[in-house]
Amino acid sequence: MGSLQNQHLTMKTERLKVLKVVGEKVAQVVLENDVCIDAIKIDKIDAILGPFEDHVFKNKVVKQGTIHKQIFYVDHENVVRHLAEDVPYMLTVDIPGVRPGDDVDVQNYLKDIDVDYHLVQGGVGKPGTLRQKIVAHILVKVSEWTQVDVVTDVKVFPRINSMQRISCKKDC
Repeated sequence: MGSLQNQHLTMKTERLKVLKVVGEKVAQVVLENDVCIDAIKIDKIDAILGPFEDHVFKNKVVKQGTIHKQIFYVDHENVVRHLAEDVPYMLTVDIPGVRPGDDVDVQNYLKDIDVDYHLVQGGVGKPGTLRQKIVAHILVKVSEWTQVDVVTDVKVFPRINSMQRISCKKDC
């Protein structure tokens, strides 16, 4: 298209409100808990991130919530049963540059969650104990709302000098 020296540019911009990432970090939750259970065998344990709240401080996010578990087991009468359990947790995530305010947005993404367990069976007529260790990794991303001007359209026009003379030869 030629050099920009002989071109004229016009740009159209729009002001947008966007989330700008301040920082992010993967946090680890490690929990241990015991539950009384009348089981001879554990079939499986499913765990998910339950309800939570995020509290933003200077350079830090405190996350407080529950891990929701579904425990499927076989009882002494060989019947498959289900037990739901919520285990509370609290963790701190250091993210430099974070500060509290109305324009802060905290997003959480569960990366993985694992449950390791050991069933200690009870005696005759006594329930046993299910000992569990839970490990979860949560990506905590902190952003803040900000306004930015974005170029949405660019037009390039050739520059014409109206004072420029057109030379004609004799035979024009």
